[in-house]
Amino acid sequence: MQPAADPTHDASLVLAALERVARVIREETDAVSGLAAIGIEMDRLIGSRMFTFLRFDLDRFEMERLYCTLPERYPIGARKPMRGGPWAQRVIDEGEVFIAPDAEAMRATFADHAALAELGCTASMCVPVRLRACTLGTMNLNGRAGTYDAQTAALAQPFATLAVALLLRR
Repeated sequence: MQPAADPTHDASLVLAALERVARVIREETDAVSGLAAIGIEMDRLIGSRMFTFLRFDLDRFEMERLYCTLPERYPIGARKPMRGGPWAQRVIDEGEVFIAPDAEAMRATFADHAALAELGCTASMCVPVRLRACTLGTMNLNGRAGTYDAQTAALAQPFATLAVALLLRR
């Protein structure tokens, strides 16, 4: 889904989205509802073809998928090893958003780049979910080349931070 307007210039859209997510996180009893609410608002504000949350196990250097808008292709609960390189350095070590802006960057970064391309995902934005300088996981928006940039990263970060409690809860 692609957003209807440029939300980076309309604070009222962003505040309303934050309010909707916060309400779900406060009132629902399961983590998936909160993660789904964040995904819905990210699609409204930024847009993606596939949205996921991953939780990291840094001792095993692997990640677990907690939420995905395409669970038939990317099952919830699946685990996979993390890869080192620029993605890990940026997201895990530095706690900064990683953007693969086009198909070439996707190929260089993600082992499943071909499967993502089949879904129309030729760009990715991985937003770290962090607490006290530790990366717990990522919120990932996968979409068309050219969709993600510094503005969308700044817009997405507060929503990723709202997921901290949801990634901590087992």
